[in-house]
Amino acid sequence: MRNNRKNLFLCAAAAAVLVTGCGRLDRVDQTTVYADPDNGVIQEAIVEAYAEEDTYSESELKAFVEEDAAAYNEETGEESVTVSGVNISKDQVEIQLRYSDCEQYAGYHRTDFFAGTLAQAQEKGYDFSGTFLDAEGTETTISEVLSEHPDYHVVIFEEPIQILTESPVLYVSSNVTITSETTAEVTEENINQEVGVVTSEKAYVIY
Repeated sequence: MRNNRKNLFLCAAAAAVLVTGCGRLDRVDQTTVYADPDNGVIQEAIVEAYAEEDTYSESELKAFVEEDAAAYNEETGEESVTVSGVNISKDQVEIQLRYSDCEQYAGYHRTDFFAGTLAQAQEKGYDFSGTFLDAEGTETTISEVLSEHPDYHVVIFEEPIQILTESPVLYVSSNVTITSETTAEVTEENINQEVGVVTSEKAYVIY
């Protein structure tokens, strides 16, 4: 039943999300994920357009999202996903979700997602294959970064989303573009258009 939730919300309610008052995601204008490096909590703001032909109400969308989150929480036996807010204003839909950790985000969206230190990522089996670039766009030897800075944090994902980081982005995999000091996203040419929601390969953002 659970394909990627972003598609499910769009298909079932014909829209998506932004964020108003969701901590660090209160000013994003596109779907964004923030992983708190201190407690592991994941915040997500799904942001999409609300078109004239969309006829569902804010209350209907909120009920759908809350019901879906409740069903997932019943499966896990804990409050893994919390709906922080749902809002429709003018031409935009806003949905705010909070996950207890990266494993719950991955389980809810049926995708691969990790947030933690480089050392923890390697323990989980992530191989950091491919080309990596520093903040200036220069190719770097990632093996040296892994060995010399195991305490650096990394977000590993496979969706076409924006990642918001706690501190400046230092390195990214070559399928990611750094869009500001603390944001990065998968480049359009690396999105798997057939599937529509995952990148052609795992994306890495190191900070």
